[in-house]
Amino acid sequence: MNDKIKKQLESFFSQFEVIKYKKGQVLFRSGEDLNTAYIEKSGFLRAYVINGEKETSLPNLKPLFFCAGMNGLHKKPNRYFVEAITAVELWAVPMNEFVKFIEKDENILNEVNKKLIDELSDLSITWRQIVAADAEGKVAGLICLIAKDVGEKKGNEILIKFNTPHRVLASMAGLTRETVTLQILKFQKQGYLYNKKRTMVIKNIEKIKEIARI
Repeated sequence: MNDKIKKQLESFFSQFEVIKYKKGQVLFRSGEDLNTAYIEKSGFLRAYVINGEKETSLPNLKPLFFCAGMNGLHKKPNRYFVEAITAVELWAVPMNEFVKFIEKDENILNEVNKKLIDELSDLSITWRQIVAADAEGKVAGLICLIAKDVGEKKGNEILIKFNTPHRVLASMAGLTRETVTLQILKFQKQGYLYNKKRTMVIKNIEKIKEIARI
């Protein structure tokens, strides 16, 4: 999404109430009618589905714009639970106001639809890679995804801005938490990443991409 449209959206969102959630809180559940569009101001979340006793998370740490766009613009029912995995601040925008604002400007509508298509494309590629890869490739692929979404470039390194819970990575990859931890420790021993104050720092993203076959 281009910077001009992003600033227009942020200016619009900032007119509305900011709601705060604590880490671990569930914002809404599958099947709930979303009359409000919640948009991330700060913090990270996970959107997930439950099949029996198993949870599977979307490989996306800021899923709410996607959920709001699909529900508000394209009338797709909400199928996801959404949980705060850090403390979060969200703008709460009445859904009819959100849709009205987007649809009144063709440029904004086109950019929003393009973002939704891009996110669907990224999800499709990521899921295909996760399904086909072994445990090492799955975890490497998720690290690349998180680096792209929330990483901060620091010289030749990439700093992941928060302590990514291994249980969340496991839910995204369809692996156990223990397997995710073992793979991350393996990458640390190989010198591809390290922890700094409980935060992941990627030293060699190209090697991680190579393992993920990206």
